[in-house]
Amino acid sequence: MMRFVSVRLGTALPCPRTAQRDVGPALLLRIRAAGRDYRVLARAGLTGPGDPLGADGTAVAADEHFAADAGPCLQDRWRACADVLHDRHPRPFADTVRRLNDITAAHPGCRLAAAPLAEGGWAVADGTSRTVVPLAHRVPAGEPLLASCLHAWLVAGHALRDIEDIRLLHGT
Repeated sequence: MMRFVSVRLGTALPCPRTAQRDVGPALLLRIRAAGRDYRVLARAGLTGPGDPLGADGTAVAADEHFAADAGPCLQDRWRACADVLHDRHPRPFADTVRRLNDITAAHPGCRLAAAPLAEGGWAVADGTSRTVVPLAHRVPAGEPLLASCLHAWLVAGHALRDIEDIRLLHGT
């Protein structure tokens, strides 16, 4: 399935009810990096005008992109233009590294690929360097919007290796 995802990255933590009001799937995370906490809110679909991450001016970045399931599907053409690809099947880390390397090699336009790990958490590949790192040990396998949150993190100029912790605040 292909979907348009809107992500907002900010520095203050909102009330999780912000994400619960959304009509479509949403994911709210807290990312800790370099001793600072960031909030990341991803929503499937467009963000409305005047709908920033925080009304208090704490939004530091915004990202809108296409995300798709990396598994076999009838709409293979969508994967070719996706910025983010995510796999849904948990595998051991070594198998996941091979899978993510295959995904990024087959889809050079993909900026970020992610897959859940059988041992918990996710493995994430930055499509530009094809480096795979394990992250998000507290985020369940059924949250593919995590990949979109991490894409926004990269687009904002941060590196995956700088992430100290990721906590799920709200998911749908």
